[in-house]
Amino acid sequence: MVDHKDIELAQVKVIKTALRKGRKYVNLAKNYGDYLKKLRAEKNPNDYIKTIAVKMFPNKEAYTLRLENYRKRYADNDLCTSLEELYKLYYQIAKEENRESKSIGPAHIY
Repeated sequence: MVDHKDIELAQVKVIKTALRKGRKYVNLAKNYGDYLKKLRAEKNPNDYIKTIAVKMFPNKEAYTLRLENYRKRYADNDLCTSLEELYKLYYQIAKEENRESKSIGPAHIY
């Protein structure tokens, strides 16, 4: 099962890769640095990443679209690979959470 430490490591990889790529990607590195700070500041980081994952990827189409956009933007780039790895983790969390919420089903009030 994916936890906040996996997400944290993947975010660090994105930041390091972006910084290695040079000035063109400084803002990207800063944005992911901010995401990392937010994650580390959370009292319950696992619940936080679950919430983020479900918002980002309510379905497979959202995941596919995000990856397509990154592939166009960062074609033939190891930055794209690190972003794909991060979002693959988020998508795994979202699939698990969406599966759990479906298995619970709607509440019935009598």
